[in-house]
Amino acid sequence: MVMNRALIGKEYTSKDRFVVTAEAARAYALATNATFSAYEGQNAIAPPMFGVAFTLSALGMPMFDPELGANMMRLVHGDQDMRFLAAVKPGDVISATSKIENIVDKTMGEVITIGITAKNQRGASVLQASSGLFIRGARKKENIAAERAERDAEEAEWEVATPAWSSTVTVAADQSVRYADASGDRNPIHLDPEVAKMAGLPAIILHGLCTMAFVHNSCVRQAGNDPLRVKRLAVRFNRPVLMGDVLTIDARGAATGPWNIRVKNDSNVVVLKSGLAEIA
Repeated sequence: MVMNRALIGKEYTSKDRFVVTAEAARAYALATNATFSAYEGQNAIAPPMFGVAFTLSALGMPMFDPELGANMMRLVHGDQDMRFLAAVKPGDVISATSKIENIVDKTMGEVITIGITAKNQRGASVLQASSGLFIRGARKKENIAAERAERDAEEAEWEVATPAWSSTVTVAADQSVRYADASGDRNPIHLDPEVAKMAGLPAIILHGLCTMAFVHNSCVRQAGNDPLRVKRLAVRFNRPVLMGDVLTIDARGAATGPWNIRVKNDSNVVVLKSGLAEIA
């Protein structure tokens, strides 16, 4: 099934208002191994990546629009771009809007790009995000050569870039369960082994956005443990991450940023690529 291109440009406003609580923000920090003092105490802020929780409803509205015709059983998260505009604190009430920005053909399906803007109760924008969601379909041979050339060019650029820093993180056995509870994303491929196998996966897989949160943590550490200095993080999800994987996060660029980032598992497979972190 082909998604309805006539919906490009359609906007959605979520009727839900997300009330940020200290407990929910803390749970998200724990679920993503984010142990920074900025997330604790009386003057705590919510982890910037917590934005995926308070924009989940806005993201779902276009995807579940019956006019779109998206096959949700064949959906995977392709890429994510987040711009952190202002701190979010417990007590804030967040509203979010979304828009279908584009629908394009890829080698093995279609990608829909959804833009999201989130504002607090004072009308100030706190987050802008762009989510690329991939609907797997029939392989399109005419695009294979172009995408292979893009991969080769990216690899060549990576190899000559200056290393900036590296870090590792081990995915806990219950990481996807904790992340599902904290983020609200309870897609069964992250929780139910049988559903994951039906989807062609070897086991339950970690949410791509949790892997992205690990990257965010590493960037925060390199930015003097100050989450507010990370102004933008964009990534492309390349391969599934399994429970127990040991992930190596590598950055290229100047010591103070910006950084190009990719992540490999302990089998030397690139699971996240085309990362970009912008630091204030």
